[in-house]
Amino acid sequence: MTEKLKKGYLQWRCRRGTKELDVVLTRFLDNNYDLLSDNQINDFDELLDAQDTVLWHWLIGKEVPKAQNLKSIIEWISFKN
Repeated sequence: MTEKLKKGYLQWRCRRGTKELDVVLTRFLDNNYDLLSDNQINDFDELLDAQDTVLWHWLIGKEVPKAQNLKSIIEWISFKN
């Protein structure tokens, strides 16, 4: 997948069931996509596999993902927003 298509694909995946998640995830992607390494882009894509409730709990600090790569992305999103 080319970089441009990958970003578009991720933007589509950022559309969630709640407006709050839409805003946080889309803003993070729009502001930081060019700063992310290929591995971080893949980690963000993996993060988007999480259910909305779980993802929201991670973002607000109520829970922490078990996988270190997801912890790193959550910390970055939380810090940047």
